[in-house]
Amino acid sequence: MKNIVLIGIMGCGKTTLSRMLGEKLNRPVIDIDEYIVEKYHQTIPEMFEVSETYFRNNETAGCKDVSDLNGHIISTGGGVVLRPENIKYLKQNGIIIYIDRPIDNILTDVQVTSRPLLKEGPQKLYELDKQRHQLYLEACDHRIVNDDTLENITDKIIELITKNKFED
Repeated sequence: MKNIVLIGIMGCGKTTLSRMLGEKLNRPVIDIDEYIVEKYHQTIPEMFEVSETYFRNNETAGCKDVSDLNGHIISTGGGVVLRPENIKYLKQNGIIIYIDRPIDNILTDVQVTSRPLLKEGPQKLYELDKQRHQLYLEACDHRIVNDDTLENITDKIIELITKNKFED
């Protein structure tokens, strides 16, 4: 059974949606950020204090680790698309779904100040989206616009998976 991999900019809903999908589909859930925090015994901000490269190297190792799994829901960090090898690993046994959420929606309900890359303020989120949007589109097998309730978005993803027989 293929993994379902959620990608998208920070705050788009990947973590919450992955947990909801895990519950509804009775599948295990792995959040790559949480996985590497556990694996390396450091928080994401602590990894970024070393360097962004250090964090990205750990993230790539996490993508490689989870690529061997079957039937999981995998939530990724927003910058996972910055390294093509991450996408290569995740596609080995996964269907990649881009959760595309309008930035204005993210800014209204996500605490952006706790995110290491957003210390400069909310404008940074628009810049990141501009830099990464095309990468998300190129990496994904399917795109879902997250402009509805999380329940409805979860149902749309399940419908997509069922319709396309990704359960095999």
